[in-house]
Amino acid sequence: MRLTANRLSHHLLEWGGAEDVVVLAHGFLEHAHAWDWVGPQLAAAGWHVYALDWRGHGDSEWVGAGGYYHFADYVADLGGIVRGLGGSVALVGHSMGGNATLLYAGTEPQRVRALALIEGLGPPDSDPVDAVERYSAWLGDLEKVSARQRPTLSLAAAVSRLRMRYPRLPDAAVRLLAEHGTRALGDGRVEWKFDPLHQTRSPQPYYVAQARGFWRRVTCPVLYVDGDASELRYPQDLLADRLAGLRARRVTIAGSGHHPHLEQPGALAAALSEFLRSAASH
Repeated sequence: MRLTANRLSHHLLEWGGAEDVVVLAHGFLEHAHAWDWVGPQLAAAGWHVYALDWRGHGDSEWVGAGGYYHFADYVADLGGIVRGLGGSVALVGHSMGGNATLLYAGTEPQRVRALALIEGLGPPDSDPVDAVERYSAWLGDLEKVSARQRPTLSLAAAVSRLRMRYPRLPDAAVRLLAEHGTRALGDGRVEWKFDPLHQTRSPQPYYVAQARGFWRRVTCPVLYVDGDASELRYPQDLLADRLAGLRARRVTIAGSGHHPHLEQPGALAAALSEFLRSAASH
C-alpha cells in the first residue's frame, strides 16, 4: 500500500487485519522486505502488521532537490504514517530504524503503545566541537554525490556486494535484500533503489544529553533486542546506562548477529509476540 505522510509518498507492506497495529521499521540502506520472514509470523499471532520503506529507501519517494535525510525528517514521516494507520501503534525498529522510532516515541508518546528496539539505541556520545568537522565533511560528501553518475550493475553483482557487507547473513537473506533493494532497468542491469544521498554522513552529531530528553518522555513498555554474536553490540556500561534511562528490558537472540529478523526470524518473532502481548495488558 501507499500512504502520503509529510508530503512524501511512502510504501508499506501489510500482513494480517487485526485491530492492533504494529509498524516495523528497517535499518540503514535496507527496505520493508527485510521483515518478510517476521511480519507474517506477527500477523499470525494476532497483530495487524505494516513494514515501511523509510523515505529514500525501497519504493518510498526520494526527497526533492535540496532536501536531505535528517532524523527529524524520519520522525515527521513516522508521525504522518502513524496518523494514517489509525493514530496509535506499536513500533519495532532495527538499527537506524530503532533510533528513529525511539525519537518518535519520545516526541508523541501518547501514540505509541509499545516500542521494541533491535540494536537501535543511538551511536556513542559526541562532543559539540565535532559538529564543525561534521558539517565540513558533509558539504564535501554532497559535492561528490552530485558529481557521481548513478551506477548500474547486475543482480548477481548486487548479491555479491551485499554478501561482502553482511557475511553472517544466510544466502536466502542476502538474495532477499538484493532482489527487493534493486530496480530492474530492462537490459539485464539493475540499480539500487536507495537515494545516493544516504551514502553521505549526516552533519548532525549525536548528543546523549539531548537524547535523554526523548527517553524521559517515553511512557510505553520498551524492549531492547540484540544478538549474542552481533559485531555491533554496545559496550556493557553504555548499554546498561541507556536501558536504565529507558526503563527497558532486554532480550538477547542466540545465534544471531546484528540482523535477528534475517538470521533468527522465528526466535525474534516469538520474543516480539510475547512482548507485545505483555504490553497490551500494561
